[in-house]
Amino acid sequence: MLALGGGALVGIACFLPLLSLTITFGALQSSGNVHATDLTSGKVALVLAFASLLLAVIDIRGGDGTYRRPAAACAIVGAAIVVYKSWTLTSKVNGAGVSFAHVSMGVGMWVALIGGGVALASDFVGRE
Repeated sequence: MLALGGGALVGIACFLPLLSLTITFGALQSSGNVHATDLTSGKVALVLAFASLLLAVIDIRGGDGTYRRPAAACAIVGAAIVVYKSWTLTSKVNGAGVSFAHVSMGVGMWVALIGGGVALASDFVGRE
């Protein structure tokens, strides 16, 4: 069951905002969000999350536990992609040295991190 939850959380994280970007020019201010599905790497993470869900369902529906580890691996790799992309984009904008742009981490990165942790835990919890 944990593998199913990990894959689901990583899949949900792909649709949540990774970054919140605010740009200010004098009195004008604009803000927006970047989602993982806006990026190619986010779409790869979404496919991995879907594969993790599919493998977890197969394992729950009658498997002998052999699909639990690949399901966890897909979710962990998908979460790692989302977290890495979020960190690199944040550091690129904040490291540019511009005073008119501010970026902060969105909730999608945290949900992906939790999903990866749940998927990692599912690999250690065996079915009796």
